[in-house]
Amino acid sequence: MKNEPMLIVQRRFTGRILESGLLILAVALGVGAAASGLSLLLHTNSYSRKMLESPEYRELIVSTQDNASDMETPLIETVKGDDVILTYEDLEAAELVPQVSYAYLSGKSRMRFMNEQFLAEMQQMEASRPEAGAGENSPEGQDALQPPDGGDFRENMTSMMEEAASDSSIIIPEIEELYGYEVTPQFFSAWNLEAQFGSLFTQSDMNGTSDYVVLGIDAARMINLNDEPLENLIGKKILSMRDYYIIAGILEETGTAYDESYFSLDKQAGFAGAMDRFRPGGNKQLRFTVADPEDLDAAAELLSSWFASEYGEGQTVISNPREEAEKLMNRNRGISYLILFLSTAGLFIASVNISNILMSRTLRMKKHVGILKALGASNVSILKLFSAEAAAITAIGAILGTIIAFPLAGAMETAMGLEKGSWILIFAGVLLSSILTFAFSVIPSFQNSGFEAAEAMRQAG
Repeated sequence: MKNEPMLIVQRRFTGRILESGLLILAVALGVGAAASGLSLLLHTNSYSRKMLESPEYRELIVSTQDNASDMETPLIETVKGDDVILTYEDLEAAELVPQVSYAYLSGKSRMRFMNEQFLAEMQQMEASRPEAGAGENSPEGQDALQPPDGGDFRENMTSMMEEAASDSSIIIPEIEELYGYEVTPQFFSAWNLEAQFGSLFTQSDMNGTSDYVVLGIDAARMINLNDEPLENLIGKKILSMRDYYIIAGILEETGTAYDESYFSLDKQAGFAGAMDRFRPGGNKQLRFTVADPEDLDAAAELLSSWFASEYGEGQTVISNPREEAEKLMNRNRGISYLILFLSTAGLFIASVNISNILMSRTLRMKKHVGILKALGASNVSILKLFSAEAAAITAIGAILGTIIAFPLAGAMETAMGLEKGSWILIFAGVLLSSILTFAFSVIPSFQNSGFEAAEAMRQAG
């Protein structure tokens, strides 16, 4: 008697194996789709909040019209400005705009290193260049390999490397290059970046004669040839193609691309003659950070008035990346809600169909219910009998649904340009979807557990 309910469930399950398999598949597809849809919505909202909290979306970017045409952010104005050269001194506009917390200059940069690999490439270029005339017609000819004094470039570089190799305070990186930024001191404060070792740039460094560099923590590891403690790198010099750079600090880990970047001090930012990089093809930008995003429009209006008075109306461009970001995020939220609605609707339809199929299977078991009742089974034990079958189908379907949900959620996140979401969100979606499916699945159990023994056997007969 004690094993009879489980034997009945087993016979019901294996006796209609195809039907049971389709039920499990329906649960898996419904749970997988609903879980991935819910995960996508939660992740989209979380990602949007995190993204808008970034200093990047609390900034106003000022550039010349020609330079702004290369920017990825939308432009507020589109007026030609050929003769405008922005300089470090233009950051003084922040003093007249109370909403601005930080003002700095930023531009992408690249540091190429002098090492054995570079010298080998130079030797190969020397061997392959024509004997004469190459320097006149080719940028990679003789003139490209020789310094202005006419000496042998490779020999000079070899001599410099030999001297550097004998000095323990000089680092000769094995990597070819690092990408980073030329910045002014307030950049680090604007982005809430802290030094784990050493120090960051100060305003007095702008007037110094030394070339300093701050490294992201992964960049520091890449040039740390001897695997010594990172704090020991502070004060050492890096041999680059341009000059020696003194390591002033190493940043705390940020979990962003900054970890693999370097930051050099743009000491030439104050000299108009050195600011040709602000002309067409440059990438330098003046950036003004506000504490409250609600103040962006007011700050933009004041900055626009200041630059118009300095350079003339329409000669500079002010862009606000937050506007475009908010449009993109609203679009992503709308898509996420639509996907969640469709996936939840699919789960609901699947759950109703599962309930109907289990109902029909239960009606075919009325005779067995009557026999169990006649043998003394209570309504609770009959309810457990049918619930056990529903629980088994739901559990197996939920496991398969979880397997489906992970790649499905990943594909949707990739399509929407989101970073990978947390697996916790997917498991939460699977749990909620499984509870809904199980609730529909046990409805037949409540309806058929109250039959009297005689009634059940008479109707079944």
